[in-house]
Amino acid sequence: MEIVPEEVKQLVVKGNLEKTVENFRNLKNKNYSNFIYAILNYEHPHYSTRKIASKIKVSRVQSSDMIDIKYQSDDAAICKNTLDFIVQVFIEEYTTIKINQSDAVVQYFQKQLKQADEKLNEAENELLRFNQSNTIINYYEQTKHIASEKEHFDLAHQEIQRDKVAAESVLSILEEKMTATQKQFVNNKKILDLRNSLSELNTQIALKTYENESDSAKEKSLISNIASLKTRSFDIQEELKNSVREQFSMSNTTEGLPSSSVLTEWLSNVIKLEAAKAKLIVADIQKKEYERLFSSYAPLGATMKRLERKINVAEREYLSILQSLGQAKLKQQNIELNSNLRIIAPPFFPIVAEPSKRKFIVLIAFMIGFLIPTFIIIVLDFLNNNIKTWARVEELTGLNVAAVYPNTSKVSKYVDIDTIEKRALDIIARKLILNIASIENKRKPSSFLFFSSLEKEGKTRILRFLLKRLTEYGYKILYISYEKDKISEEIEQIIYSRDNSFHRAEKIEDLTPEKDKNNLSNYDFIFIEIPGVLNNSYPINLFKTVDVPILVTRANRQWLKSDSFAIKDILEASDKEPQVFLNGVELQEMEDLIGEIPRKRSRVRRFLKRLILLKFSSKDKLSIL
Repeated sequence: MEIVPEEVKQLVVKGNLEKTVENFRNLKNKNYSNFIYAILNYEHPHYSTRKIASKIKVSRVQSSDMIDIKYQSDDAAICKNTLDFIVQVFIEEYTTIKINQSDAVVQYFQKQLKQADEKLNEAENELLRFNQSNTIINYYEQTKHIASEKEHFDLAHQEIQRDKVAAESVLSILEEKMTATQKQFVNNKKILDLRNSLSELNTQIALKTYENESDSAKEKSLISNIASLKTRSFDIQEELKNSVREQFSMSNTTEGLPSSSVLTEWLSNVIKLEAAKAKLIVADIQKKEYERLFSSYAPLGATMKRLERKINVAEREYLSILQSLGQAKLKQQNIELNSNLRIIAPPFFPIVAEPSKRKFIVLIAFMIGFLIPTFIIIVLDFLNNNIKTWARVEELTGLNVAAVYPNTSKVSKYVDIDTIEKRALDIIARKLILNIASIENKRKPSSFLFFSSLEKEGKTRILRFLLKRLTEYGYKILYISYEKDKISEEIEQIIYSRDNSFHRAEKIEDLTPEKDKNNLSNYDFIFIEIPGVLNNSYPINLFKTVDVPILVTRANRQWLKSDSFAIKDILEASDKEPQVFLNGVELQEMEDLIGEIPRKRSRVRRFLKRLILLKFSSKDKLSIL
């Protein structure tokens, strides 16, 4: 309540939580700078949505349908109320989402079902209009019936043609049996008129009969007409028979047959022939009608198939959507039954706080701050292939280390580097003197050949300080080098030329001018410096005549096979084993050779060192200081 502004407090409607929440929501959506928006979206530990989400843990209880929701907070009441709100909102949102999802699916399938139903009705109506326009009741039965009728018609048509041909053939035979007079009689005008009348009546009877069979609406009138026509046909037949009997006066034919039997048979075949001709006229009409039916029904079948297929597809689509709608409604019902979530264990007011993780955090911090850096340092040191120590250079070169010189590039201001350099130079000087003293029957001057595998190994730097130190001891020094380096007034220097004759030098005199060759015995020590033997030519025979060859190498580089090959050549050419001066050694490595590193230390550090070394006497104290 201390941080809530007055304008937000005025939005509270006492006794009406829903109205209060609505007012808060309206204020939140008003702009991005109001109090409620800020407290929900920034970093408030209790009300920030990000903070709340980061402290909620949801897990499934083993393999059951229950979930366990946990929330952590530094306030017990806020912890319980937050969980209450989370559970309430979760149940409401879960139910709403599930029901809305199922409703959307059901509505979708209902819409699709309506469209499928319309499509199916349209396809069926199209088939109905097609049947109506083409007078089709049952296409397949009709075509089957038409084919069957056509087959019967073809048989009947063939039978009529056979009757006509038979009648014509019989008439021809009978007429051949007749006399000329009989032939003239049967072909007179009266007989021909009666035959024509009979033929017309037979044709009308056949046409009326065909019309009666094809049009049932006129059945009564057609039957009456047909009966009348048949009566007239019968009368004409009788008249024709009577006329034939009256006109024939001869009783026998040319073949001796009774003329009455010939005429009777001729008359019968005439009647048959006229009837057959009439039937053929109707048969031709009927044949054309069948041809028209077949030509019209042939394309109707393809269209009928296409419409039926269209209906079948629409029907299957309708049934499929109907089945999906049923499943969606069943799922909707199932969701409505299962979306009624229940709270098994409601949130409780926590009384005892969880144990602090301070020790665990301290342990992690210790591991991160000490163990990991230590591990990294050890790994880096293990992977570092530089020479580093005098023991390692002896292992790599197989030569003895005579002295070491410190690395002065990165030195703390509390370290007395001048004292360290003096101690190192004193050790180097002692080593040189001891090496000369070990040589039997040695005469002045003593000669030292400084060389290195590569350039910039520190030969010149060490010689500069070493020669000054020996001069301070009272020795007379001659420095022979390939570059001019004014070290001191007391030190004389000779510069030799690295020409073609340089690599053939065998003695010191080969590197000195004529005027100085006789004065070499006046010096105590002669120091000769040659360039890096890997990158330059050098006098290999000179190593035989000098007293002590000295190899100078840096500690902060790798020793390569090429370095070993160069040393091997020198050892094969000379009977003297070179001494090694290790340059650039770290100060902690120097302690083994020069003793304790002189530096300024606090009282606490001096006390801890005495404690570790178990030195508590005043003498020990003075030595440490």
